[in-house]
Amino acid sequence: MSSREAIEEQKRERRVTAPRHWAVTYRWLILALTLVAVLGAGIAAAGVHGRLVDGGYFDQSAESSRAERLLTQRYGSGTPKLVFVARSTGAVDGPKAAAAGQRLVAELAAEPGVVYVRAPWSPPTPSLLSADRHAALLTLAIAGDDQQMTRTAQHLIQKYAGARPPLTVEASGRLSVNRYAEQQSRRDLVSSEMIGVPLVSAVLLVVFGSVLACALPLAMGLVSVTGAMAVLDLLARHYPVNVFALNILTALGFGLAVDYSLIMVSRFREELDRGLEVSDAVRATVRSAGRTVAVSAAVVTLSLCALLFFPTPFHRSLGAGAVAVVCLAGVAALVVQPALLALFGRRLSRRPVRVRWWRARGAGAPDFWARLARAVLRRPLAVLLTVSAFLVLLAVPASGARMGFIDEDWLPRDAAPRLAAERARAEFPLLNGTTLTALTPQIPAGSPAADRMGRALSQLAGVDMVMGAEGSFRDGRRLATPPARPAGGVGQGTWYSLTTQAGPYSATAQRLVGTVRAQKGAGPVMVAGETASLVDMKETLARHLGWAAALVITAVALLLFFFTGSVLVPLKAVVMNLLSLTVAFGAMVSLFQDGLLSRLLGGTATGHVDPLIPAVVFCIAFGLSMDYEVFLVARIREEYLRTGDNERAVVAGLRRTGRLVTVGALAVVIVLGALAASSLAVLQELGVCLALTVAIDATLVRCLIVPALMGLAGRWNWWAPAPLLKVRALVLSRLARARLPHRPPRTSRHVRG
Repeated sequence: MSSREAIEEQKRERRVTAPRHWAVTYRWLILALTLVAVLGAGIAAAGVHGRLVDGGYFDQSAESSRAERLLTQRYGSGTPKLVFVARSTGAVDGPKAAAAGQRLVAELAAEPGVVYVRAPWSPPTPSLLSADRHAALLTLAIAGDDQQMTRTAQHLIQKYAGARPPLTVEASGRLSVNRYAEQQSRRDLVSSEMIGVPLVSAVLLVVFGSVLACALPLAMGLVSVTGAMAVLDLLARHYPVNVFALNILTALGFGLAVDYSLIMVSRFREELDRGLEVSDAVRATVRSAGRTVAVSAAVVTLSLCALLFFPTPFHRSLGAGAVAVVCLAGVAALVVQPALLALFGRRLSRRPVRVRWWRARGAGAPDFWARLARAVLRRPLAVLLTVSAFLVLLAVPASGARMGFIDEDWLPRDAAPRLAAERARAEFPLLNGTTLTALTPQIPAGSPAADRMGRALSQLAGVDMVMGAEGSFRDGRRLATPPARPAGGVGQGTWYSLTTQAGPYSATAQRLVGTVRAQKGAGPVMVAGETASLVDMKETLARHLGWAAALVITAVALLLFFFTGSVLVPLKAVVMNLLSLTVAFGAMVSLFQDGLLSRLLGGTATGHVDPLIPAVVFCIAFGLSMDYEVFLVARIREEYLRTGDNERAVVAGLRRTGRLVTVGALAVVIVLGALAASSLAVLQELGVCLALTVAIDATLVRCLIVPALMGLAGRWNWWAPAPLLKVRALVLSRLARARLPHRPPRTSRHVRG
């Protein structure tokens, strides 16, 4: 019997004796159920946009949040979050304009959800009039949670902004910015998808040379994105979900789905090229690439679980949605993808699309990656020190980060709320400073203790004026008596409004919050306002980020240990990821806080970094970076187990995965980088920083630093203490028995001739 006949005989024997893979047997059922699920998810998620809110940024258990609720519910006060500017061609305090203004105030005060309206007409308040007396400032406090406040503000802006002769009314303030961001994020979602999907399709077509092979990753992306929208819709029915979650999670889900599908399709083609039958190729693909995808999805999921430990609804809703999206991408790759591979079979190996320059480069791609790996291994220490120093240099700007919440400066230059806010700041000096509200729940209103507290607060360094229920104070002196109190008073406690010329996010204003809270009286002094919320948010993140990161890093390291059987590989992966993340934080400061890139994208320098963003970037970027670590190390370990030669394994691993990691990272970079097309600086910052982190990690870190480190470590790459290896073997054996129940072997029906 010739060798060719022997090979054919072995193939026939495998077809007879080996059971068909489940993805081959049930492919039509799997695909039918998937189609039904996608259609159902699409229908269910049709109204998701209307349920998302631009809110959930604050810890509701923080002192500033509790003080805000008490001020609005008990004292009819609170931080004004909506501002109207009423303009007139004549004097806005003239008889006709004043009468119209008072009618406007009365209508606004009667609206549901409005706590108070402060205006310059009654009582006369000169600080709420512009210098030329042609504009009046109206400040409103709104009651309710984030969703209620956003809906109330939207109703008020639609009803009252515009021409109201003889006045013209403009809207500004925090809630006006939120309303604009909520509407703009919906439009930006469509524009980013229109940019990202065609570019990713073009990249996949060049890589695979086949429209059919290109369509499979896109189909997996569609499944993940549709599922992500359905998950967000379900969450939004029971929990406040931030409007930006939809933009971020659809990009993340699409990118990961394409990434996982790329790995699966490439490995399937490789198995077919080895001469395996379709069913055997599917089984080999699921066993090798499928295991890598499963570990990668688990690592990314663990990283994103850190967001669930934060008390802010923004982080929790984003974390819950992100975990669901990654799980959907993993399930699609491990269940739906094998069914598609079994359905199309060898047609995926055809390359009818011929791109000459890519085919020429693709033919030599393995040699390029092998040459690169050998070049790194010849000078591993020099490569390690040079690249690491470069990354540290990119991270240096992070030391100059200044924290502050998203405001009108994060909007496009021509956004209506931003233009209105800039005009209002130019006309009303009161808006250029900071207003804090101090609440003393245990000091009776009108008591001598309340008077002493007002005088003491007015003497604090940096305080210009103290106003409130006890009257007006300056430099320890009472300037005005308190307004008439309603019969029976307001009960226990009183409040004071402190104004200072320092900016709301300045170090001076933040120190003032601590000074006010340290005042001694008959009980605690609670502080509300933007600055107090910033101080509390920084403390909250500092309290939760450390142990949440430690827990997630430990869990990820343990998972990598059970996957690789090495102690050094997980440690190296964590250190490399942290190095990549410092680059992302440096990019936040230099590109957006200082405006090196934001000006080119249609905005201006934001002036500060929102404290909520670094935690989001940390969790997502950490997971994505670990994703490529798993891809590379899995192939290196496979080669090392086969050959026992560490240097040869590193070269072969990079040669096999270098192009896949680069192309997969390119797809993720495209879909995340497409967020830069948004007109909102917050989406630009998230998209650019995440895309930059992935790009650096997939090139400089995985292709240079990791081979250099593994070359220096040699055989120690795969070392672990014997007790840990015994525990690993025990756990893996238990898992294998749980996953693979005992079945009697099938009897061969083949009879040799």
